[in-house]
Amino acid sequence: MTRWLSLVLTLAFVVTAVSSTEAQTKVTYLLTAPVPDVAQASHSSVPLALGYWKEAGLDVDVQPTSGSTAAVQLVIAGTAHFTMATVEPLIIGRQKGAKIMSVYNHTREGIYTIAVPADSPITSVKQLKGKSIGVLSLGSGAVPFAKAILRAEGFDPEKDVNWVPIGQGAQAVHAVKNGRVDALSYWDWGYAAMENGGARFRHFTSDLTKNLLALAIIGNEDFINANPDATTKFAQGIAKATLFTISNPEAAVRIHWAQYPASKPSGMPEERALAEAIHVLKARAEKYRVEGRTVPKWGAYTKEEWERTQDFLVDSGMIARRIDVAQYYTERFIPRINDFDAARVREQAKNYK
Repeated sequence: MTRWLSLVLTLAFVVTAVSSTEAQTKVTYLLTAPVPDVAQASHSSVPLALGYWKEAGLDVDVQPTSGSTAAVQLVIAGTAHFTMATVEPLIIGRQKGAKIMSVYNHTREGIYTIAVPADSPITSVKQLKGKSIGVLSLGSGAVPFAKAILRAEGFDPEKDVNWVPIGQGAQAVHAVKNGRVDALSYWDWGYAAMENGGARFRHFTSDLTKNLLALAIIGNEDFINANPDATTKFAQGIAKATLFTISNPEAAVRIHWAQYPASKPSGMPEERALAEAIHVLKARAEKYRVEGRTVPKWGAYTKEEWERTQDFLVDSGMIARRIDVAQYYTERFIPRINDFDAARVREQAKNYK
């Protein structure tokens, strides 16, 4: 009798385990870097490590790629279900008939600026005429935004300034300090990383670029329509992780280092590495906040933001025409994405060890 009872209990456990496994919806999610930096913690390591996706019934396979365009192409092909990428390849792809759409707005303000060293005699964009502007590369996503800022001041950005590829990190800091370039065009945490190297900046932007859409969850439309519940839970996991990250940046950095050891700086004291990583993380995290936004909800957009972004891409020559912006995104998941206990997440972040 005991043997039969043991067998029954064992079978029950196996059935339960199989059912639990079957209940997990598999999601393939692409990052846009081979090794994600800490600024990406809220939508990579944190939701994974804290189990936000798993407890919602999702088995999320997080994979690296080499950039937004490559990631979006894989989502279009159906090789992956979602990526967190800039919206330009989404808009370009959608205009070509690709079945992709955005379901969640991650950064709630622009991420690109033009900057000069804090002690530079240059005090306005108009003074950049004839100057050299350092960029990561000539293909950097920051370049079209910088050109738009210059164009708004009456410049011909192809003739009136000199674009100089200077890379990132220490070599970029060196280019600034030795006067190889007069200004820079980078993104928020790119500047923060240079500030860790001792640089200080004064920033220029414009009304044209500061309110454009940047990072968003982009998904395969067929998967989204077939799996609305999984789509909601996937985005909600990122919303919760973002709130956790804002509430406890140090914990988010340590979680990220544990998940992606290659992202942790070597050759410096732990205390300094942590302080610098938090500085980089905060440079982007401020743009994730929902407080004070036109629609103060996680993942929300406005039609006007999409229209401004599309207009910018047309004016920049990245796309040739305008279409109904409703084809780029959906807001139908936003109410349910925001249906979670924010106080509980803040408390978890506060008490995290």
